[in-house]
Amino acid sequence: MGLEKISDMRKDRGLSLDELSERSGVPKGTLSKISAGITKNPSIDTIKAIVHSMGFTLDDLDETPTKAVPKHDEDLLKKYHSLDHHGKEVVDTILNIEYERINSGGNTAEIQKTDAVPHRASGLDLITTQEEIEAELEAYRRELELERKGAGESSALPNTKHA
Repeated sequence: MGLEKISDMRKDRGLSLDELSERSGVPKGTLSKISAGITKNPSIDTIKAIVHSMGFTLDDLDETPTKAVPKHDEDLLKKYHSLDHHGKEVVDTILNIEYERINSGGNTAEIQKTDAVPHRASGLDLITTQEEIEAELEAYRRELELERKGAGESSALPNTKHA
């Protein structure tokens, strides 16, 4: 547990050891020993009294993240960060369109053009159906394949269509 955080919490609240002792009911000597790291395992009741008197909880002492990012989300973030500017524009555009679709209650008539930069010179005005999204992704896949062939790369891109 992050007992060293107690001193930071106390300083954050602008409290002296005397003030913290008075608020928490924990003797000043005990607070000094905990803050200095001399007392390594104070009772849970003592720690509760200290942190609660400052408006914190025991969770505030925990140094582990309270909500871990799922592995799948980490993988998506890594992929996104590896994209060039063009690829990020495509992902941002589709993400904004889908976000608006979901937040409009599925009523695609209410979806407006996103603020994202269109990824094609002709523009990506509005995609309202799954078929249009798949067609746009397929067109993008073909564009990338042509760009790779022009650059001398021979690796084929995976098909984005789902059965």
